[in-house]
Amino acid sequence: MNTAFPDPSPSHKPCLSSSVLKGLILYAFFPAACLILLAGPIGGAVRASAPAAFLILLAALACVGFNWFVYTLVRRKRPSLLVFAHGTLCLLAAAVIEYEALPASDQLASTLAVIAGCLALLCLFLLSFWFAARRSRPAHVIAVGLWICIGVLALILFYRVFDDFRTRHVSLDTWITIVILTALVPGAFARRIRRAARLRKAQSRATGLAAGRIAQLVGETRLDLDDDPVTDYHARVLYTVGDTEYETRAAIRKLTMRRFGKKAFIGLEIPVRYVPEHPAEGYANRIDRHIFDQLRAEQP
Repeated sequence: MNTAFPDPSPSHKPCLSSSVLKGLILYAFFPAACLILLAGPIGGAVRASAPAAFLILLAALACVGFNWFVYTLVRRKRPSLLVFAHGTLCLLAAAVIEYEALPASDQLASTLAVIAGCLALLCLFLLSFWFAARRSRPAHVIAVGLWICIGVLALILFYRVFDDFRTRHVSLDTWITIVILTALVPGAFARRIRRAARLRKAQSRATGLAAGRIAQLVGETRLDLDDDPVTDYHARVLYTVGDTEYETRAAIRKLTMRRFGKKAFIGLEIPVRYVPEHPAEGYANRIDRHIFDQLRAEQP
């Protein structure tokens, strides 16, 4: 079957770039325009009533969550890190508008400053991972710069919490900072924590021990949250229980594989734990450079 591809002539390129540009402008700048138009009413509501500030932030959060939900339905995939960062930036803009509407001596202004700082930390965190996933050196440089900014901002927030406890001036702002910073850490590693907990639960049933042999290194390509290809490597490990040979896999660190080469791992023996009732369920630990250190120690 022949597939007709569009002619990559200059007449086609402006239409595509123009449509993408229009969509980007509508998606990125429409929320900013709404916030600019609503800056006056938001400031008046905050000055009139302190609880209104939190209600407005909750309403903004609901709008951002609805935007992510619509994005998921339309694109039929999870929003990318850039989309999450854009939503967080909109929440940050709402918090800054509220903060600017209050005098600096107001206690609510201090609370809004803490919320804005934590939102800025979250936005930088999302953007850093988005840039780190790009395949270009300038993007990686930007990611490193953002991580440095995140570290400085986090140290400032931690120092503020520590100083509040040291001077015994613990307030609502202190607890808000503690809650948000505490939620950021497990939120950033939620997927890894869930995967590790599931694996640990499965390995707790594996009480049998067998000698496994690395037969092959295999690379599997998947798409990350931004639909960029990422290759993960694992080792095919063969082990024998009774007279039957089974197969499992073991994760391998990319740096270790690049350092020693793929051929260096073929034929190496590693321990495999399996479930006695179901010998086909075998588990092997991640392979790193220590496997060669162990081999050297065993040599006479």
